[in-house]
Formats: sequence, structure tokens, C-alpha cells
Amino acid sequence: MAVPASKGVLSDVVDSIFTPGTNPGLLQAMNASFYALFFTLFVMLFLTSGNLHVWALFGLSLGLFGSIKWFLVQIREVEEERKVEREKKEKEEVMKEKEGKKSQ
Repeated sequence: MAVPASKGVLSDVVDSIFTPGTNPGLLQAMNASFYALFFTLFVMLFLTSGNLHVWALFGLSLGLFGSIKWFLVQIREVEEERKVEREKKEKEEVMKEKEGKKSQ
């Protein structure tokens, strides 16, 4: 699948509201948001002397980030499989058309 050209992170985030799927700018914004969250929670761990609640929030945010990244990989794999199947089906149709022309 061809990756669309990026017009900028902010523009990509706004465009993703109106178009299905993801784009590179949206993924960059998501990653930056999670990295800022991780940094904030890491600093809070030091400031609160390892408060149990902050550890829990840190663990939950890591789990959420990991599950979102895993889900995006799964979506990409399914899109690739569909693309391969579509190309295979198109090739089969072309072959059938050629065979039909030869038999006439």
C-alpha cells in the first residue's frame, strides 16, 4: 500500500478526522503524546517517591500504548493480505479473459 505524502503533522491529524484509516502524521502525533505521557509519569514517580497510583497509571499507559501499536500492525497486515488477494483475483480474471479469447 502506498503511503500518502505527508502535508505536516497537524494537517494530517485534521485530515484523519474526515478520512478512514491512519496516516503518518496521525501516528507521529500519537507517539509524541504517549512519549510525553511516559515522561510526565516517569517524573511523577520520582517526585512522589514511587507512589503506587503513579506506578499503576504508568503500567496502564504502557499497556494501552502497546495494544494500540499491536492493533495498528494487525490492521497493516490485513490490508496487505487483502491487497495480495485482490491482485491475485485480478490476474485470474485476466487469464480467464485471455483463455476465452483464444477459444473463440
